[in-house]
Amino acid sequence: MESEIGTSAKILQTGMGTHSKTLAGDAMPFDPEFKQHLHSLMVEVYEKTHEEAEQQERELLFKAQQTLNAAAPPIAKKDAALYSMELRVSKTIEKYIEAVAIWGYSIDAAFEKDMIKEFWSLTAGPNQLQFPPAIRGQHVQAVQGAYARERERLAFRLVREGTNRLKELKMKTTQGKRATESTTNNIFNAPVGNAFINSSVVQTTNNITITAQTLDDIDRLSEGHSELQSAALEVRNAQIQGANVVDKLQKWAVLANAVAGLSEKIHQYFPQIAALIEHLKHVRV
Repeated sequence: MESEIGTSAKILQTGMGTHSKTLAGDAMPFDPEFKQHLHSLMVEVYEKTHEEAEQQERELLFKAQQTLNAAAPPIAKKDAALYSMELRVSKTIEKYIEAVAIWGYSIDAAFEKDMIKEFWSLTAGPNQLQFPPAIRGQHVQAVQGAYARERERLAFRLVREGTNRLKELKMKTTQGKRATESTTNNIFNAPVGNAFINSSVVQTTNNITITAQTLDDIDRLSEGHSELQSAALEVRNAQIQGANVVDKLQKWAVLANAVAGLSEKIHQYFPQIAALIEHLKHVRV
């Protein structure tokens, strides 16, 4: 069980440089931070499941030894290894898919292919069991063959299930994007007057009022980008001073649209900000 974890860890640390991230229609390499995050998730799951897997192995071996059947301990060892693999890989894939959603990745065919490679890397490991000296005899070779076959079938099943969950996330985010675009159009194709966006933005002609939540979202979206952070600070200062924030917001929106992938993230996870940006396109300062 340890050897499988070590092999998967090595693959994740050294073999992820060719994968791609697609946001706003452009193929890009995975962020180094995202690659490290995947590795951290793998280690986290291993640490949380390792004790359970070892306990399962001890119980299976104990029961096998009580049978006084020489063939039982090798089979118990095999079953324990397969249990450990399924527990670890299934939970890690689940964490990976959560990470894709949290990081706001847009899932196209290339991204899906690369994530499936990550799933396969988690199943990497030896197809032979390491038996202790106490387990030996003519049954061992037969168990080794059975383990290799069962392990291969398990790997295919786990990757297939992970792929299905990834496709479900893809469909969910696509539907969410369509709903956001529909909401944006319905809000701002209206006559001059008061338009309310979930109580976060109140618009009267060219006068826009921003709430604390809107400012917090702008700050959050600006993290990691110095120009955006400066523009966000200008928006916040203008709001505090009671000045006209429209030109500051428009400046921030232009910079946000220039950051690769941020526009897609805004539309998927910050519909109020997306609606505000759309409205700003039609406002004259």
